[in-house]
Amino acid sequence: MLGGRPVVEVVRLGLIPYQEAVRLQQVYVNRHRAGPAHALLLCQHPAVYTTGIRHRPYPAPLLDRLRQLGTEVHHSNRGGLITFHGPGQLVCYPVLNLGSFKKSVRWYVGELERTIISVCSRLGVEASTSPHTGVWGSTAGGTSRLTAWL
Repeated sequence: MLGGRPVVEVVRLGLIPYQEAVRLQQVYVNRHRAGPAHALLLCQHPAVYTTGIRHRPYPAPLLDRLRQLGTEVHHSNRGGLITFHGPGQLVCYPVLNLGSFKKSVRWYVGELERTIISVCSRLGVEASTSPHTGVWGSTAGGTSRLTAWL
């Protein structure tokens, strides 16, 4: 800790396959278990769809069709339905112990939303929250979701 605040290492991984990012996340989780070692892994992925935890798996023909289009498809142990990641899209994997910050998940999600809105503002993109989880941005066609991972 520096000045009473936890130190978070920012790791720029570049363009890496999804499975390699999952492996590296586990490396950082294991390192964190040995003692506080907060990290924010930043990367991009080649075209990939991830399916999250659901009560029913996605139909195999749908997943096969995505693979035929040239994308990888992987099952994830995270929430959500199906998410696309591709080159040019920044993906952030935080490896944190929230107890070192503030223990409320609601606080954490709110901080993520505020951070994304701040970054968007610096880039000239108008963004805001809504009653739904996530960050929303204004486009020529209306409003669209900028984040789907919260």
